[in-house]
Order: sequence, then structure tokens, then C-alpha cells
Amino acid sequence: MPLIGPLLVVYVVWGSTYLALKVAVEHLPPLTLSAARFLIAGLILYAWCAWRRRRHPERRWRRPTAIEWRAGAVQGLLLPAAGTGGATWAEQELSSGVTALLLATIPLWMVVGTRIVDKEKITLPVGVGMAAGLAGVAVLVNPFGGAAPDPLAAAVALGGALCWGFGSAYGRHAPHPDQPLLTSAVEMICAGVALALLGGIGGEFGRIDLSSDVVGSLIAVGYLVVFGSLVAYTAYEWLLRNAPARIAGTYAFVNPVVAVLLGWWLLDEPLGSRTVLAAVVIAVAVALIVLGQRDRSAPAPAPAVARQLPGGSGRIRSTRSEGTG
Repeated sequence: MPLIGPLLVVYVVWGSTYLALKVAVEHLPPLTLSAARFLIAGLILYAWCAWRRRRHPERRWRRPTAIEWRAGAVQGLLLPAAGTGGATWAEQELSSGVTALLLATIPLWMVVGTRIVDKEKITLPVGVGMAAGLAGVAVLVNPFGGAAPDPLAAAVALGGALCWGFGSAYGRHAPHPDQPLLTSAVEMICAGVALALLGGIGGEFGRIDLSSDVVGSLIAVGYLVVFGSLVAYTAYEWLLRNAPARIAGTYAFVNPVVAVLLGWWLLDEPLGSRTVLAAVVIAVAVALIVLGQRDRSAPAPAPAVARQLPGGSGRIRSTRSEGTG
């Protein structure tokens, strides 16, 4: 199935970014870190797209129009800036478990957004699946076993999840360039500029630590740029154009499980029966969401020029642009 490759990329790579962020924020403030991550990735993608237009021109490939830049700015502010940047900022005060639980509400906001925009009905299996997914993440992270989380940080993380969910629904209908990857480039550039401005206003530039042991953080930033942004974000953008929003949003349930498993494997963190139980519940939840509703808003396939999926996972033929190819 053509969706499996991009879904696996988003599941595994974004799950691994929990560990990379823990390392990176030791020396880089959160907004500055996110700004650098998205600006570097966005500029690389934009330069790649420009080179592709010169070397292998296609009739409909061109630079983004003003309307597409505006749509990309909206999408960039809602997803990478508010969603990822907000979560990174919140992790200064929240544990990764609390943050994971708050971000696991993203599929809820995505379903609500498609219900508003596309009038898509929420079936009973999908509703049960979303509730089970939240329950599974709660079992996994057990975030409220101790003191109550910081209310401002929790509100920022939850607001970022809401922005990501609604932005995903908006992105299915927003104007975008026909050239693959150019949509992601525009969004990440806009997000990076916005986050850099916020970081500068907040005085973060003076808190950058470039001491001798910064190498680990810089390697983590490189991982976030290449895999978290260039690979996984473009795969997610492709999913938004070619898969039901409820399926694209299942990553929010799966990522915490991947993060815990990688922590057990790479950092020798404990892996107990609670983790296994949570993984089973989350797997059932994802199955209910994926299989429990026939999506009416997904783009219908039709013959056209084939485009390459992210990560070389296959090809699909569609009259709509995949945006990220």
C-alpha cells in the first residue's frame, strides 16, 4: 500500500525526535532551536526545488505565487511554528510524558477540523479509537502521578496541538505549488522566520551555549534538520494531500510508544508491563481509526503523471499535486 512508507517514516522518525530534542535543548533555547531547524531545512528544500526547475523543468513547475506564500505562511505558523515550536518551548517546564499526552490530542483536533471544513461525520469506531488512543498514551506516560504540571506550559502545548490539528485540516484545501517539496520548503521557511523573531524578542539569542561540550547538541540539531524536518515533515505533508486526516494524525498516538522503546534500547530506560499494555491499547486504537471510517474528503485517484513518494517508498498517480512528492 502506498501509504505505509510515509506512515512508517512519520511514526518512527518523529518518535525518535523526543530523544534528539532532549539532547539539543541542553545548549540551545527552544525557540531558537526550532527556528534553526526549520530555516535550515526550508532553505535546503527551496534551493533543491530551484535547482530541479532549472535542470529538469516541468510545464507546471514555477516559483510560489504570492497567494501560495500566504497559504504557506499560515500553514507554517500553525504546524511547525505553533505545533512543534510550542511543544519544544513547553518541554522546558513539562516532562516528556505530559507533553506526549497533550500532543496526543492532535487527532481529536484533526477530526474536529475535518468535521467543520469537510462536514465529515465521526463514526462510533473512530470515536472509540481516539478515546482508546488517549487512554493508551495516558497509561504509557502516567503524567499526573506527581505534582500538577505547569499551567502555562500545558496551555502552550495544548494550544500547539490544536493549531497543528486545525492547520492539517486547512492544508488539505490550501493553494500550494505543483512542484513536489516546494510546499514544505515555503512552510518551514515561514515558520523559521517567525520562530527566530520570537526567540530574538524573548532574549533567547543571549542564552545560546557554545561551550566545548556542545557537539552532542549540534549533532542532535543536524538529526532534527535532516530526519525530523526534511524527511518526516515532507512525508507528513504528502499524507495530508493523499490520505484521510484521521490516518495522518495517528502518528500522535504512535510516537510516544516509539520514543519509549528507543529510550529503552539506546538509553537503557526501563521497559515494564505498563509500556507493553499501553502499546497494545494504542495499536488497537490506531486500527479502529484507520479501519473504522470511510473518508469522503480524501482526494480521488485519477490518471496523471506519476510522482515519487517520500523516502522512495513507491509511486502514486493522481491529478492533484502531492505537494511534497
